[in-house]
This record gives sequence, structure tokens and C-alpha cells, in this order.
Amino acid sequence: MTSGFIRRAIPGGLLCALRFLLGLVFLHASFGKILDPKTFAENLMVYQIFDSPQLVRYVAVTLPWVEWFCGVFLVLGIFVRSTSALTSCLLVAFLAGMASAMARGLEIQCGCFGSPQENVGPVSLSRDTLFLLTSLAVLLYRPDPFTLRSYLWNRKAVKVSSPAEL
Repeated sequence: MTSGFIRRAIPGGLLCALRFLLGLVFLHASFGKILDPKTFAENLMVYQIFDSPQLVRYVAVTLPWVEWFCGVFLVLGIFVRSTSALTSCLLVAFLAGMASAMARGLEIQCGCFGSPQENVGPVSLSRDTLFLLTSLAVLLYRPDPFTLRSYLWNRKAVKVSSPAEL
């Protein structure tokens, strides 16, 4: 019942814009981390969530690439539901990590966009909550008609039904 409401409440053009913007956010978030994995690993260490330095190094090298691929897939409209499910899970994990740091009284840098200036706080939590809601909307709504998959599917349907090939 909820998904029916969401389907009627979000027009395809708006959903396309949300998907595209979320993809750009993930692309932007990945660049600084990809270019400087050492600093990202240091940011992860101060969260005091991971015990193993090897695990931190692994996450610092792989997570930015996962974010990059999610961004590319969302921008292009490829595997939209799967990608938005993954981005929703990532955002829940990011929110949990930030909330945990705040609850433990840690005053640390977010490391969200590879920027050393932003500290974990209400602004970063609110921003990521907004991103999570956007990701959930993209997940719950039927993929918008402006995806690469829709374009290729429609192009294939036109070729099959063209009178020249009959």
C-alpha cells in the first residue's frame, strides 16, 4: 500500500532528478577517498569501530570504489533498484557510524567527502538522512523512464516492431 502511494506521489521526471543527484553525490564522495586512501583510512580509525588495521585498509581502498560504481550506475540508470538498495545500506551504515561516534562523545572529522573540515554532528547526520530518504524513494519507486535500461529496451522494442524487418 505504501509503495502505491509513493508511485503516485513522485513523477518520473522528479525521480530521475533524485536518482541523478544521488549518483552525483556518491561520485563526489568517492573522489577524495580514491585519490587519498591513506587519509580516508586515518578518518576511519578515529571512529574506533574497526579493531583490525588490515580491515581499515581494506575498507579504505574498496569502499570509495563501491561508492564510485554506485554513482555511475545511478547517473546512467543501470541496475537502479539494486544500486539504490546498496546505497541505502551504505547510508544506514554511515549514519550508524556517525551516531555511534556522537553517542560516545567523539569529536571527529566526518571524512564523508574526503574533506577534513567537516566534523560529525547534526548537520552531517541530517544530510545523510536526506540522502537515505532519497535513496529509499529511488528504491521503492518503479525505475523512471529516463534510465539507460529503459532507453535500450524501448529501442529494441521499436526495432522488433518495425515493418522493415517483418
